Amino acid sequence: MEQMSRNLAFQLKKIRQQRHLSLDDVAKETGVSKAQLAQIEKGEANPTVSTIWKIAAGMRISFSSLLQPPTAHFTRYSSKDVPHVDEDEGRYRVYSIIPYNPERGWEFYKVEMEPGAVSRSEAHTEGVEETIMVIKGQAVISAGDMHELLEEGDTLVFSGHQPHEYRNTSDELTIFHLILQYK
Repeated sequence: MEQMSRNLAFQLKKIRQQRHLSLDDVAKETGVSKAQLAQIEKGEANPTVSTIWKIAAGMRISFSSLLQPPTAHFTRYSSKDVPHVDEDEGRYRVYSIIPYNPERGWEFYKVEMEPGAVSRSEAHTEGVEETIMVIKGQAVISAGDMHELLEEGDTLVFSGHQPHEYRNTSDELTIFHLILQYK
């Protein structure tokens, strides 16, 4: 968690300064308070997944770009080498495995959900598509009128421009891969 906070602090400050934005400007764009943004930039806060999504959406950047260490290029990716963010009292964990790259237009995550864990996501911008493939366990994915039970080996593709929810209704750990495609 400490490494994730350092990465988030570095990336948020770098992007804000590149755009010549004040903390007030970022607070207005994201709906996250100036005080919380200042704490995040100092590495003194452990924001929730929802807060990081608010910052990413408000600044029109990818979620994963806020979590990456300050390095230029990766050729090998491993969930062991990347920090994670969590919510639902640590029962929902997100690992940014392959960060967003404009040339690719997508980013890749590994998600772990303990039994009973729930994650609710705000709507992404129009044109964002989510692809979920369950590696272990099962999850219910809900978006609008859609409520799909996915089991090991199942893949679901849906539009992420509406509020959506992931829920582990089983009594075992669920692991799935998530691709966010930006069009």
